[in-house]
Amino acid sequence: LIIVGLLLSVFGLAQAIARTSRTSPTAQTPPWPRLLTGLGIALCVGVLAYFKYAGFLAQAARELVALLPHRATAPPAEPTAAAVRGLAVPLGISFFTFEFVHFLVDVYRRQISPLPADAPPRQRCAEFVHFAAFALFFPTLLAGPIKRYQTFAEGGPASREDLAYGLGRMLIGLCKKLILADSVAPFALRLWVPDQTSPLGLWLAMYAYAAQIYFDFSGYSDLAIGAARLLGYRVPENFDWPYLAPDLPTFWRRWHISLSSWIRDYLYIPLGGNRGGSPRVSVNLIVVMALCGLWHGPAWHFVVWGLWHGLGLAVTRLWRGGERRTTAPGVAPSRLRAIAARLATFHFVCFGWLWFAAPSVEIALRCLLRMLRLAP
Repeated sequence: LIIVGLLLSVFGLAQAIARTSRTSPTAQTPPWPRLLTGLGIALCVGVLAYFKYAGFLAQAARELVALLPHRATAPPAEPTAAAVRGLAVPLGISFFTFEFVHFLVDVYRRQISPLPADAPPRQRCAEFVHFAAFALFFPTLLAGPIKRYQTFAEGGPASREDLAYGLGRMLIGLCKKLILADSVAPFALRLWVPDQTSPLGLWLAMYAYAAQIYFDFSGYSDLAIGAARLLGYRVPENFDWPYLAPDLPTFWRRWHISLSSWIRDYLYIPLGGNRGGSPRVSVNLIVVMALCGLWHGPAWHFVVWGLWHGLGLAVTRLWRGGERRTTAPGVAPSRLRAIAARLATFHFVCFGWLWFAAPSVEIALRCLLRMLRLAP
């Protein structure tokens, strides 16, 4: 009911955005399309925040109030999370929310052109059915890849080549998930109990989790891409050998590609992107990655994981800027340096997985300290 309600609302708002854009003068910025787009984004994000983050925000507010000096004698109010504690988070809400936001923004940017109001009813009905298929497309509904409406619109009847490719891709995904990811998953669970695991065991658990999350998620993406191809649709690739990346920006261009490109186009660039000085760009990177971490789950350890990567991206950008000023143009890095860069990037990502895999910030920090033999 939630996704259908949002589907109807977003489609109606998109029609209104397109209609007011056509009737507004082109010489000045029309106000109504911007307001309607903002309303649609607020609706989608509000539903996501209510179901997924209400408890987290209430807990954070309660912790903040606890740090302040209490001047009133009355006890603090009960957390508002109690009102939503019994509600289940709708499956796939993080993914279909992003796709709805993409659709609204691209209609506003006139990169998607809905049919005019005077179009034949049969064509308008077909347009709505196609948008509903885009929103409810089951192979990608639960965990992506995050689709773009423009490329999804190119789908058609599946050919024999599509069937063969889709079945082969699904077989690869099943092997990644059932043979590789599930085989190393028990070792990764040691990150939950660092005090019961030796430092060497924690190192092995960190590498095991890096393998598990890659084979698990890329295997799911293979299943989704293969299932979509069986139906005649092509959805975006999600992984491109990310652990072989020579630096952190390249890693994020290869890891969860559909999410990274969405964050770039609809969050990072609107915040300013690479415009402005280095401090402004660094802040943009840190803020965007912190929100990316929070998107993965309503917990502080996900936020810390996002901050870890945001700081890493900011430092990498500053480092590369200084390196370009001191290195002669056309000089390629040595082979040994290239290997060292890949190893450093891989281990930075692996240490970041500690914050992602552990159930809390305290446990992740305990893992890190024991691995470095800074704690008993």
